[in-house]
Amino acid sequence: MAAPHVSGAIAAFLSIRREFVGQPEQVKEIFTSSATDLKRERHFQGAGLVDLMRAIQSI
Repeated sequence: MAAPHVSGAIAAFLSIRREFVGQPEQVKEIFTSSATDLKRERHFQGAGLVDLMRAIQSI
């Protein structure tokens, strides 16, 4: 069930930061680098918990 949550966060991000539309690799890097680590195994948690506000503020 992570896909709908991440898609919604990315849609909200792109509605504010239109300069990233059409640049999926940069958007992915922003979201993976700003995610909150849950201190679990990497294959279980992925990059961590999506943090939309941190992603917006990171650029």
